[in-house]
Amino acid sequence: MPVRARFIRTDALGKGDLRLQSTLCRLGRAPDNDISFENDSVSGHHAEIYYLPDGSFQICDLNSTNGTWVNGKRVQSQVLGNGDIVELGEVRLHFRVGL
Repeated sequence: MPVRARFIRTDALGKGDLRLQSTLCRLGRAPDNDISFENDSVSGHHAEIYYLPDGSFQICDLNSTNGTWVNGKRVQSQVLGNGDIVELGEVRLHFRVGL
């Protein structure tokens, strides 16, 4: 079953939709991430998104330098809801469930 979630990047024009492609998606600056950001405020391996058996999504910070923020609050681990705003350093993302 395909994972039906995406991020809409709002801090940079033209970066568009970033679709989650699997049940585990790693985010960061390094090119080996599933979604990679060319921004020095993002750690090499910054966070992971897990698609949970109940159909929800959880973000987990990977001890990043600038932290992972959900709706303005720094989190270590957080279940994401549709419309949540996720920040990885200076990168700002709106989480959307469904395509």
